[in-house]
Amino acid sequence: MLKIAICDDNEIQLTIIQEELEKNIKEDISYTIDKFNSDTAFVQMLQSGNCPYDIIFMDIVLGDSSTSGIDLVHRVNFLNPACQIIYISQYLEFAPDVYDTQHVYFVNKERLSEFLGKALDSAIKNIACTDDTNYLYFTIRKKQHKIPQNAILYMERNLRETTIVTRTEEFKVSERIDQLLERLPSWFVVCHRSYAVNLRLASSIKQYSVFFPNGKTVPIGRTHYAAVKKSFALMNSYLISE
Repeated sequence: MLKIAICDDNEIQLTIIQEELEKNIKEDISYTIDKFNSDTAFVQMLQSGNCPYDIIFMDIVLGDSSTSGIDLVHRVNFLNPACQIIYISQYLEFAPDVYDTQHVYFVNKERLSEFLGKALDSAIKNIACTDDTNYLYFTIRKKQHKIPQNAILYMERNLRETTIVTRTEEFKVSERIDQLLERLPSWFVVCHRSYAVNLRLASSIKQYSVFFPNGKTVPIGRTHYAAVKKSFALMNSYLISE
């Protein structure tokens, strides 16, 4: 079942988006829709440390709030990178800013009926493409485990043991970091002789450290700093401080 959320400060727009969504979603797809009429309500959901949605339709300007839809999506990207974000806004000047975040579509509210269906199809197609290549497999005490790649924050090598750190759990394996990296995508990089990090989940880099939104930090070795900074800059538009 698809879990869908709509966040818009305008009650009329919430209803219009829901009606367009229900018109365009295929009959054989089961789904639920939750509606949020303020950034406050949405933030309360995120404060649980979990974002359970497969698809979120996000307005950008949320009334008089200083928090934008883009700010909320940064948090969603961290909690649930697999969530498909569809921005819906009448303010086209914000279109370039959405590329600070992972998202699938930007829909102009004035052309909602024309493009919402296309955006929804793209999101559902992305969800369907998720398969076992998105997991890291490893063995602990002869038992095989798998975890989503996008749940891994970093890996730390200590003596003959590597700790794989996710948002909620830690796994200790005998494999070296370089062996694990062979099975992970390019945004996992070595940042120190004892660490490798997932740059997609990093929030910033400064003072020879990688910072994550949940407060965890990982050191960057001097010999790796320039390369890590460059890789991070290519993927993100966050401020990188010397």
